[in-house]
Amino acid sequence: MAPHSPGTDQIDTLLWIGFVAAAIVVVAVNAGLAHALRRHRAGRGAEPRQVRGGRRIQLRVGAALTVFATAILVLSLVFTDRARQTPATGPDGLQASNSEPLRIEATGQQWIWRYDYPNEAFSYYKLVVPIDTTVVLDLVSTDVIHTWDVPELAGKRDAVPGKLNRVVFRADEEGVYRGQAATFSGQAYAAMRTAVEVVAVEEYESFVERQDAEIQAAQDSVVGLIESGEAR
Repeated sequence: MAPHSPGTDQIDTLLWIGFVAAAIVVVAVNAGLAHALRRHRAGRGAEPRQVRGGRRIQLRVGAALTVFATAILVLSLVFTDRARQTPATGPDGLQASNSEPLRIEATGQQWIWRYDYPNEAFSYYKLVVPIDTTVVLDLVSTDVIHTWDVPELAGKRDAVPGKLNRVVFRADEEGVYRGQAATFSGQAYAAMRTAVEVVAVEEYESFVERQDAEIQAAQDSVVGLIESGEAR
């Protein structure tokens, strides 16, 4: 999947660094074994002898491994730090008066996600956000641990009961990005999916206003039905 948020670029780079490092180690170990077998093999019936490596080769190998491990460590720290940085809202994004990111609460429960927007509107399953806007998801859970995982926008984060975790992303392209459960949370966890729909700023503002109005209308309808029943 192609990354569509600044942090996911760094995560992809870290994965490739790990893959290349593991490939180098595998190739080096197998090449060393093949060289040793070829160099020290003997004919049938020959007496075995103890082979000792020189101190110089040990020092060279140790130095090479130290340099290799240090390089991997430095690269991992650099790209991890970049992945954790909060991206700023772009010129096409939702411009808040106080320059704060758009903060939305994401509640995991068996087995669906609920999203609460700043104007008190909410939605289930599908999160709608504006393009080119820094979005902070406050992850909470009502029951067990749930994992929010939309690979094209951000890395995995857990919603843990009694604890607040955060996901930060800034989508660079309109569209629908899908995620699914990544932690066992009960018998129906496999069906616990989510979708993030990235839209233009004007469309996002219309969505949250419409969502709030429809929720209020539904609430008024329920209250009216209850009160009319009591009046009888």
